[in-house]
Amino acid sequence: QMSKSTGNFLTLTQAVDKFSADGMRLALADAGDTVEDANFVEAMADAGILRLYTWVEWVKEMIANRDSLRSGPADTFNDRVFASEMNAGVMKTDQNYEK
Repeated sequence: QMSKSTGNFLTLTQAVDKFSADGMRLALADAGDTVEDANFVEAMADAGILRLYTWVEWVKEMIANRDSLRSGPADTFNDRVFASEMNAGVMKTDQNYEK
């Protein structure tokens, strides 16, 4: 928990400057979702920044090598399973929004 008396207090501007907006979003999303007070951990924000950086680098690599990726019709068993899971997720999301 952040507190001025313990010295770990950051304003929103300071936190975004230190961890970036996306790093803060990840850290706050992981701060807890129970009825207890949220627990912001700077190590989690640092880890979030590292995960974002790693993901961006992976995306850049995939874009650079997109000619070597598979092309053609998506008709393998794995393709059908993936499409089925995505469709099930869409239907479940729609049902939850309806509720």
